[in-house]
Amino acid sequence: MLTFYLAFKKIKKTFFTINQKLTNYSHICYNNKMREDSFFVSKSSDFVEENIISIKGEEFMHLTKVLRHKVGDRVVCFYDGSDKLLCEIKSIMKQEALLFVKEKEKCEANPKVRITLFQGLPKQDKLELISKMLTEIGISDIVPFSSIYTLGTLDGHKRERLNKIIVSACKQCGRTSLTKIHETKPLKEIDFSSYDLVILASEKEKETSFKDLRQKILTSQSIAYIVGAEGGFSDEEFEYLKEKCVSITLGSRILRTESASIILGGLIIAEKEV
Repeated sequence: MLTFYLAFKKIKKTFFTINQKLTNYSHICYNNKMREDSFFVSKSSDFVEENIISIKGEEFMHLTKVLRHKVGDRVVCFYDGSDKLLCEIKSIMKQEALLFVKEKEKCEANPKVRITLFQGLPKQDKLELISKMLTEIGISDIVPFSSIYTLGTLDGHKRERLNKIIVSACKQCGRTSLTKIHETKPLKEIDFSSYDLVILASEKEKETSFKDLRQKILTSQSIAYIVGAEGGFSDEEFEYLKEKCVSITLGSRILRTESASIILGGLIIAEKEV
């Protein structure tokens, strides 16, 4: 019995040692990669001094519990539209970490041109997908609108969730400027006059395609595009919009509203930036 106990104790100690070495090794490997773990901060409340940032709340938990960062590690912080702030962790306390900004680096991933999506308000999960993917693609603004066939709503709680999704997407793609979610407007109260080009994606259009607009897209400084909700537009709404924008077809297949928003946004960005 004593022999069994000693053998068990030895095995337990061996496993503990192996686990500890693996943990340390993974941490070393993880930190020797040229990775850029990013953390979103508030310019107005998270700067203790000009070059000292305080990380608290959810970002602190992500820094210490999920990514297991330690004092001396380097990470990236950013606020809306900022440079990339290359920081070193100086101290980790119970509920707060202090980071020192060592240098600033221009964010090359921020959009080069301002493109706005006017989105017929869809169901919440679809708007979340649209917000996430368009942030990664490089769209600057999303303006939800209500029309005859819109089904969704956008209250304060849903807007807060969308903003978290957008921040997460910014971390993933490396941009620092957040995609702006504007207040919902009725379709006929939207003013399109400030845009050089306004594109309407519609299954009712049979002649004009995206290829026909390439030259106009290249020469336009401000571009907006319109995608209806799940039910599309009524005939009256379609005729109203045709007077204010260029209607195009996205092909013979009927696309979901989220698919149309993402595909058309990607095509425009490709023409302007790639």
